[in-house]
Order: sequence, then structure tokens, then C-alpha cells
Amino acid sequence: MKIIYDAHIYLSQKTGGISRYHYELFKGMRQLGHDAKIVGLFVKNQYLLSDSRYKKSFLHDPTASLALLNKIALKYALKRATATDIFHPANAYSYLYTEMRQVKNKVFTIHDMIVEKQEALSGGNKLHFAQNADKIIAVSEATKKDIVEIWGIEKEKIEVIYHGSSLSPQLAKQPATPLPDSFLLYVGSRNGHKNFTRFIHATAPLLKGNSTLYLVCAGGRAFSHEESLLIKELGIERKVIACPNITDSELACLYCKAKAFVFPSLNEGFGIPVLEAWACKTPVILSDNPCFKEVAAEAGYYFAPDSQESIREAVGKVLSDQSLQTDLIKKGTSRLRLFSWEKTVSQTDKLYQSLL
Repeated sequence: MKIIYDAHIYLSQKTGGISRYHYELFKGMRQLGHDAKIVGLFVKNQYLLSDSRYKKSFLHDPTASLALLNKIALKYALKRATATDIFHPANAYSYLYTEMRQVKNKVFTIHDMIVEKQEALSGGNKLHFAQNADKIIAVSEATKKDIVEIWGIEKEKIEVIYHGSSLSPQLAKQPATPLPDSFLLYVGSRNGHKNFTRFIHATAPLLKGNSTLYLVCAGGRAFSHEESLLIKELGIERKVIACPNITDSELACLYCKAKAFVFPSLNEGFGIPVLEAWACKTPVILSDNPCFKEVAAEAGYYFAPDSQESIREAVGKVLSDQSLQTDLIKKGTSRLRLFSWEKTVSQTDKLYQSLL
């Protein structure tokens, strides 16, 4: 079976959930013996470029200046696709409208419906790809429910396939940034639905009230001027540490050393960092949104994401209760067994096969 993936996501994301997912799929399908190909030569993605098996097949393009060449290569490959080829794009690209109608076997993964839930008339490229796909993968039952309710797509077309974790304590490597002995961990971008502003307001009193407690913000970009100003206004500029652009090994180290991982998002489609924290034996404190409750169940400690008081109380409770921390770690370790990239690959392989 030939599977066509695109290189565009590896040129738009140096790291991130969608590129991680497609990298794990590509790697897994190759290990199963399938002819899986990433079409496009130019990437800047850490996962591909750090993998000795595949990095020689790509050229590093840190500024994405050669994105057009990747697009041309993909359009050419799709025009030559046969009736037994599978096309699984990473995103909904408007330049592939014609190809999405012409290629016979198309699979499209929807990672969340965050924008669509906020804007009733939204859809655009994403809706077009969903309508033209032969099968849709939703990364959670909550996301599947949103797809059906917002777009009216028949539920039989949608299959739920969960994500996995790529991290473990064995990978852990100390980052260049010195780490305090006691810190909360926040991971990922900090825009909009990530709820970072409310989170930082909520945790500021905890940081100011405990001389040994810090907050480490990992991944994403360096703090913006506005974020730095807010942190200074809250009087916690000496208590918040940024670790942008870190490796998987450094991220694993942060999870392992953190007192707790906090995920304050208003909404998500799945939440890979939850699995990463469990894999590194770290207590998880979460928003009580449907996605997180589906994934974490009793292995997370929840708060109302629209309430600073609720966030502060939940974080304070976990930090002050050693037995609760131990219980959350134990439940997280057990819950993690339900999720793996091997399961993701196997279930996706069966879905691909069902189209042929």
C-alpha cells in the first residue's frame, strides 16, 4: 500500500502536535512495510531532522522560503496517484481543492473544532476537506461530536483514533536553562484558547506566596512584549522561567522534575501533553472541558477554566497534598496504557485498508 503524506506541516511546524502525529504515522506505516512517502524536500521540523533514518531525505529550510517547491511536488505526486494509493494530508490546503476531488482514497484527520465552535459560520478549507474525504479521523469522541453537531457530517464517516506519547524518563536531558527545585510546568503555545492569561493571573498569588515555587513555560515562542509586561505587572518576573524551542529530551526532563503539569485550555481536541506528563510520572491538573475528561478520566485533577479562583484552588490543593500527587501519578500511569502510537498506527492502518 502506498501512502502519500505532505511535507508542508514539517515546514510550518518546528515542533507541535500535528507534525508529531504525522511523523509517528509515517514512521509507523514504514515499520509495517507500507510504501509511505512524505512528498516535499524542504522541512524545518525537529522530529524528522533528528531521526537518522530519514533526515538525509530532506533539506533544512528554517525560513520556509522554499514552500512553493513542496506544493508543486505534492500536486504532481497526487496527479500520478493510482486507485490504490492513500492520501492523508496534514492540513486543509486550499491549493489542493482539485486534487481532493480527484484522488480516490482520501483520509483527513480533524484535531479539534476550536475555531468552529467559536464562529458559527466558519469552515472554509477544513470543511471542504472533511466533505471530500472518504474517511475522517477524529482524535477524540468529543471532537467527533463537535464535527457531527456543527457540520452535520454523518457519524459513520468518522472514526475516533487516539494519540500516543513519544516521551519517557529515559529520554530526559537537562536543558541549558537552569531549573529551580520546585516548579509548575506549562507546555505549548499561549494564544487564545490556551487560557494562559487567566492561568498566570490565577497562579501569581501562589508563586508570590511561596518563595521556593516557580513556573516554567516550555515550548512555544519566547514571551511576547505583552506577556513580559503582564508578568512584570503581576510582580512575578523572577518566578517565571521561559524554555522555548526545547528538544524532546529537555521536555522530558522538565516533566520529570515538575511538581505538577497544568493544562488550562478552554478547549482542546485531545491533549498530547497529558500523556507526556503521565509517561514522566507527573501529576496532571486540567481544565474540566469534555476532551480532557474523556482522555484523563479520574487520572487528572480538574478546575473550571473560566475561574481564576478555581484554577488557583486546584493547583494549590495538588501542591499541598502529597497523597493526592501520588494517587494522580498512579492513576496516570495506569491510564496511559490505553494510549500509544502503536495503537494509533494499527487502527489507522485498518482504516486505510478499509478503503481499498
